[in-house]
Amino acid sequence: MTLKKFFALSMVSAAVLLVSALPLTAQTAGYDLLQTGAGAKVTIAEGTINLQGQQIDGSLGNTDTIMHRTQDTVGGGTTPVEVTALFMKSTSSFTHNSQSVDLYVTINNSAGKISTSALPQPDTTSSSGTVTVYGGGTFDSSISITADLIYVKAGTSVTNSANWVDHKADSTAITLTSTASPWSSTPPAGYPSSPSFPSGGFYPSPVHNGPHPVVPAKCGGAVPAQPSQPTSTAAKGGTLSAQPNAIAPIKVCAVATAQ
Repeated sequence: MTLKKFFALSMVSAAVLLVSALPLTAQTAGYDLLQTGAGAKVTIAEGTINLQGQQIDGSLGNTDTIMHRTQDTVGGGTTPVEVTALFMKSTSSFTHNSQSVDLYVTINNSAGKISTSALPQPDTTSSSGTVTVYGGGTFDSSISITADLIYVKAGTSVTNSANWVDHKADSTAITLTSTASPWSSTPPAGYPSSPSFPSGGFYPSPVHNGPHPVVPAKCGGAVPAQPSQPTSTAAKGGTLSAQPNAIAPIKVCAVATAQ
């Protein structure tokens, strides 16, 4: 074999190895940006309350749920998963402690990436589980979620603690399971790209058996708005505040592209 042919074969072999490795190296630890679908609910003393997702941050599109896979699953495998953020609200007001209230269901385990002034969680909760990834494009998951329940005066914002009527960690964890749900190494159309919450090249479409159906998040689209913030007074020892006349900066949602 001539030296020229040797180098040519070496380059072809290296190219083949690189192409073969790309799908595998994409399955690294990362975050899943999700939006709550129809049918979400929580059961409390007053009964079963229907819920809808709330936008966490404008740069994340309509994301209301963020999951964190903490280990690589290159070629397949099981990783612990944590709930980084959750932001939902009751679809209608109801009576709690003789007052008309809205219920917010929240988790903020973002280590400061999401401000508690935007996504409050006054009580300690714990939510975790596992995700098992298969090389054929499916995954299984089992996640136990204990969220914070914040009751606010009907029609007011949860980001101002003066509006809080009551708050407590949910006394009953919910379990979400999925079997053979699909995943892809390329983002679905409109999926947000976030340097704070990188995907690791794993884009799931969970089919949960449980009271919190989700779909991949998107930039744009209709997102339920928070009520206006009329006052900056804090209550219950909280530190949340807002300036009524302040102009919030516009946060642009960037669409993810295939790596």
